[in-house]
Amino acid sequence: MDRVLTDFVKALRNANIQVSPAETMDAVQVINAVGYSNKELLKQSLSIALPKTVEEKNEFYLCFDKFFNAESPQINQKKVSSSTSSLLTHLESDLAKHLQEDSQAEIMLAIEQAAEKAEIREIKYFTQRSVFTRRILEAMGVESLEDEIRQLGSMNESNLPSGLEQKMRSHLTNLRERVSDYVQQQFLLHGDVSGEKLREQIFKSMNMAQIDRSYLHEVHSLVRRMAKKLSNMYSRRKKNFRKGKLNIRKTIQENWINQGVLFKLKWSYKKIDKPKIIIICDVSGSVGAYSRFMLMFLFSLTEVISKIRAFVFSSHLGEVTESFKDKKLESAIEEALSKYGGGSTDYAQALSDLVSLCMEDIDKKTTVVILGDARNNFGPEKAYLLKGIYERAKQVFWLNPEGKYRWDTGDSVMKTYSAYCTKIFQCGNLRQLERVIATLLRTAI
Repeated sequence: MDRVLTDFVKALRNANIQVSPAETMDAVQVINAVGYSNKELLKQSLSIALPKTVEEKNEFYLCFDKFFNAESPQINQKKVSSSTSSLLTHLESDLAKHLQEDSQAEIMLAIEQAAEKAEIREIKYFTQRSVFTRRILEAMGVESLEDEIRQLGSMNESNLPSGLEQKMRSHLTNLRERVSDYVQQQFLLHGDVSGEKLREQIFKSMNMAQIDRSYLHEVHSLVRRMAKKLSNMYSRRKKNFRKGKLNIRKTIQENWINQGVLFKLKWSYKKIDKPKIIIICDVSGSVGAYSRFMLMFLFSLTEVISKIRAFVFSSHLGEVTESFKDKKLESAIEEALSKYGGGSTDYAQALSDLVSLCMEDIDKKTTVVILGDARNNFGPEKAYLLKGIYERAKQVFWLNPEGKYRWDTGDSVMKTYSAYCTKIFQCGNLRQLERVIATLLRTAI
């Protein structure tokens, strides 16, 4: 039996599709008959031989597309401008040029070719992730790239990092994260991930934008459990406040005639108002994947935080609060992303709409949460609108899914908006999101 089929069967079993030895031999006969050249014919033929239920067939299709797309990546050629070419004078390696040009297809192809050399399909254990990440980076020529970047630094007479050097170091950091996420995905596909806690650990640490759609159901379940845990913590805190604290002074005053015997206890109570939270999610193309998880997580908390209004935007702001009350969570999120997502980002317009719709409702009990990468397509910022919100609200949180090294690069105006935020969080994976929501619950009351 050829190695491709062996690896594919292993991937199917990791996706909880039971494939028996007899069914594997049927698959061998299918491949002998149709070959690998026509992927659609191969998919339909194997779908007859391997999955046994409708659920398994749907999972089979997802697994097939993921597995075989990695076998034959498509390369989109990009033209290199003369200005870019001049910057590449001292960057000779192909990897350096691909990073400088931001050639996503070429970078992905390089990762997959390096992964093949590193024998990524042999990954079995959780502890092997760092080993395979290092092997892939070595196979891609990262050490040579680091030498090139150091040479750029030595060529600069001012002894300060040049713009090109800083940019390349940012690209290199991004590449390391991307390779790590790729190894995570391959471990889910090929490794031994039967343990539920292990899978959760992987999903929590993965970049949300890199989580494959075939795992969305599992991640949705994980998010619900994380939200429930935080909800329980919040509920316990409310209960403690309701119970109150012993008021020593009033207790002594009430019992002075009893010669110091404390027959009657006096308690101090603190009224807990449910916080008002306004959520604004950027659902443009660049942050759509993050928005999905953010909306899911926050709306899972509506049982304990009833005063929530949620808005999404690419340009104009759209309220989705009622749709989340009337529909199932997943379908409501899909509708919101479909109706408002994928457009060109316009923060100025979104902030203007927010002021028009909500300014009178924002007060010192209101927490405003903004999820977005602060990339405004070089349009007007209108930061004064956020300033007005900041001055009226209790606090303003900004959750940026990008790595900090990318803030204030290109069309990012994070620095401008950060002046009017109580706190800014990097929030690119579920573990970071969990910490942010915990902070939100802790400070919103």
